[in-house]
Amino acid sequence: MSQQFTITPVSSEELQELPGDWTTDDYRKLLELTEYGDTSDLSNKEIQEMTFMSIADLEKPEAAKLLIDYVFPKDALTPGQIQNSSHEMDTERLWEEYPEPQHHRNFFRVGSLLYAAYNGGHPKPDGRQVVVNITAKNEEGAQLLQQPTPAFLLRLLAPAMNSHALLHRLYEDELKSGPFPAAANIIWSVESISIDDQSFTVTLLSTDYWLEAFDPIGEYEVSV
Repeated sequence: MSQQFTITPVSSEELQELPGDWTTDDYRKLLELTEYGDTSDLSNKEIQEMTFMSIADLEKPEAAKLLIDYVFPKDALTPGQIQNSSHEMDTERLWEEYPEPQHHRNFFRVGSLLYAAYNGGHPKPDGRQVVVNITAKNEEGAQLLQQPTPAFLLRLLAPAMNSHALLHRLYEDELKSGPFPAAANIIWSVESISIDDQSFTVTLLSTDYWLEAFDPIGEYEVSV
């Protein structure tokens, strides 16, 4: 039995770095890897600036490899994949184009720091944060909103995208029903905060590649 929901758009914001991707602790560790030296007297801002400088002092493929090694779990990529990706990152948007979509999220994280460190000189990261308020018609629907899955959220957002949107062109059948495993590689992060018993504010993170087409005129209703 399908459930009915009312979706009210709150905001849609382009981000060059996703929240929490790069912390002061990360910068300290990267400075250790680049053998910067003692950072104990540096402010958080100075640590960030020194990290950018240290990264930019490296040749681009060397910098990309350093960050790939830092971000990706051990053995997630083969040595050959790391080598190839390190040389491609200054021209290719690997967070969209890499043939194994499960790695897109980590490539975006690497790409965002490379772009910042080199003041451009790499493809511009185009992350997107979408915030919507979603109200369920009944308690059963509200339960789905407490911990919404990427597949469920894409089915709620898709009606506000035109038929030419990439999501519709590639996943027309999955948006209707059934398993949708690719959704987890499209929506990278979901946060759902209760407004009341049947309404939630949902924040999700992805990229323009998928979500730029989300452009509702206003509030709309969906049955899922």
